[in-house]
Parts: sequence; structure tokens; C-alpha cells
Amino acid sequence: MGSMTVLRRTLAGLWLGLAVSTLAVVAVSHVGPALGFRVVIVAGGSMSPSIPIGSLLAERQSTGTVAAGDVVTMEMPNGAMITHRVTRVVERDGGTWLETRGDANAEPDPALVPASAVSGVVAFHIPLAGFLLAFLGLPTGVVCVLSTLVALLFAIWLLEERAALGMPAALAQPPTPPMEVADGRPA
Repeated sequence: MGSMTVLRRTLAGLWLGLAVSTLAVVAVSHVGPALGFRVVIVAGGSMSPSIPIGSLLAERQSTGTVAAGDVVTMEMPNGAMITHRVTRVVERDGGTWLETRGDANAEPDPALVPASAVSGVVAFHIPLAGFLLAFLGLPTGVVCVLSTLVALLFAIWLLEERAALGMPAALAQPPTPPMEVADGRPA
């Protein structure tokens, strides 16, 4: 297999990978809410390594039944959203309270959280997909991804044209040394 074939296949693989991952992330972010899921991007490392930074979470709305071991997103009074694992459910003062802890944290969170603060229970996550979704949320991100897809497609087309015309790949040609005459001087 020639170097042009390897290069063409590599570029085609990159193009396909970028196109499929972009379409998948867009589909999850648009189809998920229609199926009752909320899409959340993880911005912190407290749930690493099980849910790394940049993961895309699909959450189902909390039905009030949260058990120990569930990964939940809670809305704090200051508006912050925190995703942690429930370590213990406590019935106290006529209500249900949760003890939570990030997987990367050694100790549980310092205060119990009311179960009413839970906005969603994580159904599944896709590592790194949140970075792509956040990038596609910017106009420059959309232009960048589309430009990269077009540039890769153009490079593949150029390589196909070179192959169709029987032209060898420029990368595959070794440099030719200068010719010398018998007395050692360049010709």
C-alpha cells in the first residue's frame, strides 16, 4: 500500500470521526430533551475518574426516589449546579436529606442537601463530548468544525485527483542528489 493510500485513508478516517462525533453530540443535545433527558456539561473534576471533566451528562428528572449510589445534580441556593454521588439518604425533620460526595473527594460534602434540591439523576455520560458541545455552542466553534470538515474533504479530493492522474505523492518521492561529473564538480 502506497503512502498516498495511507494518507488518504487517514484523512478519510479523521473526516469521518469528526463528522460522526459532531452529529452524535448534536443529536444527543436535541433528541435528549425530547425523550425527557436534560443535557449537562461537567465543568469540574470532583467526579473524576468515573465522570471526567468535559463529559456530557444525560439526566432524567428526579422523581423523588433517590438512593445511595445514584449520581445526582443538585441546584444550590446560590445557583451553582453540583453533580455528586449520593452516599447516604437521611430522614430528618420531616424531610429527606442527602449526604453526597464527589468520587474524587476523600470526605463527604460538609452539609446535608435537601432531596428537593436534586434537579436530575444521571442516566449516562459521554466522556469529552461536553467539550465538543460547548465548542459548537459558539458561532466560531461551528465555523471551525465546518471549516475543518471542508478542508479535510478538499485534501482527500486532491489526493484522489493525484492518484487518478497517476501522479506520485510528493511525500513519497526521495530527493534526487545533484549529478556529478568525473572530476567531482556538480554538473
